[in-house]
Amino acid sequence: MRPALTAALAFGLLGVAPSPVPTASPTAAPRELKSIVTVISSPYCNALAEHFNAALRPMLANDRVFDAVGVQMDAMNDMFDHPDYVNRFLDLRVKLTKESDVLIASLRPIGAQVEQLNKSASLTTDPAAAAQMRDAAQKLNDAYQHQFQLATDVTSLAQFMMQYNIERGGHPLSGWTPQLQAMPEDSKDVKIVVHYNKQRDAISTSEDSATDIAYEIASTRCTK
Repeated sequence: MRPALTAALAFGLLGVAPSPVPTASPTAAPRELKSIVTVISSPYCNALAEHFNAALRPMLANDRVFDAVGVQMDAMNDMFDHPDYVNRFLDLRVKLTKESDVLIASLRPIGAQVEQLNKSASLTTDPAAAAQMRDAAQKLNDAYQHQFQLATDVTSLAQFMMQYNIERGGHPLSGWTPQLQAMPEDSKDVKIVVHYNKQRDAISTSEDSATDIAYEIASTRCTK
């Protein structure tokens, strides 16, 4: 990437220098988590099915948006290796702005459903059942917080691209400039700058844990 752009991303956009994070291997197939279905009708069980599913489904939709964002970030990493880097930049800017809008619009409703799920622990007098509901809500909230942070970083990146004058001056192909050569390799990778892989791993782990807990509740407390 262009030195001015990557340096701004690393030190200005996010406020801190990026730290190296492990690179995750892409998932071979889309993750599919169980929906929670109840057989026993009770306020506790109904709340589990309603609020858990209402939170998880848009979170999984966001995961698919983040998949697209990852592809766009990969393209951003090498766009200055191509003669048409200006057009590539403008195209990526449009795509990231669109993805950012989708993510930001989803966050408040998801947060509200997670909060309602946590409150639903009060619908049972069984301390163990209440604790399980709170645990499921906490794991969902962990995933939500990581989605929120990554979505915020994607939005900041899109906003920065809107303000960046891509047509100012020329740029040697392949980035053979003294400034670029002096930068750490991690500072040239947008995914590392925004901790993309680390955040995606955390989201997946928390979603899986939340689903395991909720499915355990549904199978042991909400079925005959």
